[in-house]
Amino acid sequence: MTMSEASVLCVGEVVWDLFPDGLRLGGAPLNVSVHLARQGVNVALLTAVGKDQRGQDALRFLEEEGILGARLHPDLPTGTVKVRLDAQGVPGFTIQEGCAWTDLENAKPLDGMLSSVLVSWPPALLVFGGVCMHSAANRRLLEELFPLGLERPQRLCDLNLRPGWAEPGVLRWCLEQADYLKVNQEELDFLLAQECLAAEGDLLKRFRLKGLCVTRGPEGLRWREDQGWECSLPVLDSVHPVVDTVGAGDAVTAAIALGLLRGESVTEFLEWGRRMAAQICAVRGALPPREDVLPKL
Repeated sequence: MTMSEASVLCVGEVVWDLFPDGLRLGGAPLNVSVHLARQGVNVALLTAVGKDQRGQDALRFLEEEGILGARLHPDLPTGTVKVRLDAQGVPGFTIQEGCAWTDLENAKPLDGMLSSVLVSWPPALLVFGGVCMHSAANRRLLEELFPLGLERPQRLCDLNLRPGWAEPGVLRWCLEQADYLKVNQEELDFLLAQECLAAEGDLLKRFRLKGLCVTRGPEGLRWREDQGWECSLPVLDSVHPVVDTVGAGDAVTAAIALGLLRGESVTEFLEWGRRMAAQICAVRGALPPREDVLPKL
C-alpha cells in the first residue's frame, strides 16, 4: 500500500484546554490527526463540536489543517478541559461532561459520509481512545461504522485514562477492539491490576494484541510484541527546558500510526515519536506552530 492509498480515521474528542494562562485547542484524537495531516497523511477526524463560538473556532482550525469528518451537535456545547500543571509541567485534567463529543451519534455530519472524505473505505487504520468510548452512543456508532463482515482496519488504541473516565467495562471493550495499544506506565499498572495479570505479556495474550507501547516519562519508551520481541528507547537529552508534557504521548501515538501505515520498523517509528515528544515538551500545549513541524525522514 502506498501513502497515497493509505487513510486514517481518528475518533474522539475535540476540546478547548483551559490552561492557567489561556485557551488552547486540544484533545488526543485531534492532536494525533493534526500530526498525521502535517506529514501528508489523508486523515479524517470523527468528532463533534457545539453550535457556539468555540465550535466555530475549532472547525476553522480543522479546515486550515485539511482535516475533515467533524460533526455539529444541535444541542450540546463544545467540550472543555481544565488543565492544572505541577512544578514539573505534568498536567492534571478535569473533563467537562455532557458536551458535543460525548454524543457523536446524534451530531450532524458536515462533510457528507465519512467514506467520501477518505481515499479508501474502510480506512487502513482506526485510531481511538478510552475517554470518548465512555459514551455508549459512541461505542455503538463505531460498531455500526465497521459491522461484522466489513474488511477490518488495523486498530490503534491510546487509552488516555483520566479520573472518572476509567470504567472497567469500557476499558475492556477498548482492549477487545484494539490490535495495538499505547499506554503510559501508570495506565499499564492499572490495567494489570484490573485484569489480575502479572505481566504485560499476559495482557497481550488475553486481548490478542499485536503490539504494546508503554511511555515511561523520563525512562523513555518500551515496545512489546505478541511473540515476545521487545525494545526500549531512552528519552532524548534536550537543551530546551520542559514547559509542559501535555500532548507528548499523542505525538508518540501519531508516530506509531504513521509507522504502521508505512510498514516501518518499530525502532524507526519510535525514534520519530521520541523526537516529536521532546519537541512538544518544549512548547506550551500539545501542538507546535505549523512552521516548526518536525519532518519525518
